[in-house]
Amino acid sequence: MKKIMILAILLMSTLLAQAQVVQVKGVGTLSYSGTLQQDVKDKAYVKAQLAAVERYFAENGEAESQNFENIEAKVQENLDKFILNTTVINEQDQASLHKYSVAVRVDLNVAKLRNTLRSSSNVSKANQAAKSQLVYIFVGRELASATSYDARLFKRAAAEVESTASTKSGTQKVAIQVETGGSSTQKTDELAYRLLPITNVATSITSLFSQGGFIVVDPAYSIGDKDFKSINKDFSSGNDLLPSTMRSIVTTLKKAQIPLLVIATLDVGTPGKDPATGMARVAVNVTGRVLDLSNTMPREVASVPLTQVYGIAAENIVARDKGLKDAALIATREIISRLNASGIQ
Repeated sequence: MKKIMILAILLMSTLLAQAQVVQVKGVGTLSYSGTLQQDVKDKAYVKAQLAAVERYFAENGEAESQNFENIEAKVQENLDKFILNTTVINEQDQASLHKYSVAVRVDLNVAKLRNTLRSSSNVSKANQAAKSQLVYIFVGRELASATSYDARLFKRAAAEVESTASTKSGTQKVAIQVETGGSSTQKTDELAYRLLPITNVATSITSLFSQGGFIVVDPAYSIGDKDFKSINKDFSSGNDLLPSTMRSIVTTLKKAQIPLLVIATLDVGTPGKDPATGMARVAVNVTGRVLDLSNTMPREVASVPLTQVYGIAAENIVARDKGLKDAALIATREIISRLNASGIQ
């Protein structure tokens, strides 16, 4: 048991480090005249480092890539603050073409990059009065039961009878032609979900939104008990809020002059075993969207596409809770990036 706990601690430390430091590759190519000089190599090296940083943001989505444009000059001027280590993977001198290329692998200080992004965003620069108030509803759940229905078959038959009589024997010949057909209907499977508490994640979510430049209003003070019951009921049996529930929430938030509503669902999968460590592993699928309530009709201004996150721990419940937390924070960061990219504050 002690070995498992030590392994779990080491794994958590590794994952935390990976979350703050990420390895990315980049390539820099420069043309030169005459013979290859050291200054060309140095410039290509820096270009490769910057390309690695840009690639990191590009791989994290369109919104992140757009946000990088706001800090590209600052990163270029202070590369040593954002890159902890650089390893040259390959270099090539195409003398006949007068081109030099170098490929590098860098260790990015992601925490430093995100702090720079936040301080450079329009939202963070806005004064307190101009910052938007925001309410978020994050729902964690796991499948409690699923009811499947067999297809119902409907058969139809039509018959035509033709008879002829013989004048000699008086016997009758009967010819019957039968046409059959039909259809089937399938009733949609009924799914029931068990809602999971994510109160231990709420502080982290609120902290990220606040750091992103938004004023978070606790839903406990802005959404009534009746609406909370409707929210729980809707997400216990479906993937979205019913129109009646949504209208009621929007009306309440509009009266309170809260312009942004964030909704995210975190669906927990069946526990399994992590092939690398042998520990418990639980997948969490997260989706989310942001509604702007400042106009007459609400409009969606940002969304989080389906993203799968794995929680790994010594026990299933711990892995599940870790997956929920990581998925919630990933969704929060993505929402902040998209809102910042859109200039919403």
